[in-house]
Amino acid sequence: MRESGHNNAGESYGWLFPDGSFRESDWGTHGEEAEKIIIERGWSSEYYAGVSNARDFLCSRGFCLIHNPGRWDIRITHILPLTERQRDFLYAFFMDLGEREKAEKYLREEF
Repeated sequence: MRESGHNNAGESYGWLFPDGSFRESDWGTHGEEAEKIIIERGWSSEYYAGVSNARDFLCSRGFCLIHNPGRWDIRITHILPLTERQRDFLYAFFMDLGEREKAEKYLREEF
């Protein structure tokens, strides 16, 4: 796993932080990685006192999950509006994949 400001997309999945940094997580491991982030941020007691899963917990705090549940279409899961840095990352991410239409929707502030 690695953190970076931007990653050469390819088959990269993981967690996009509100500040635009990205933590890669292998396919199918985003739940475990979410729990690691929760622990690192000191949110364990709040997380374990609630009823949400780790993914929803992070998304409710402005994180964004880049994943591919069916292994045929990359999905972006978030609850809160994306930050400008997240939108910039996602624009570059999809442009790297040659998916201009998906990339350009992240330029719109209302998304």
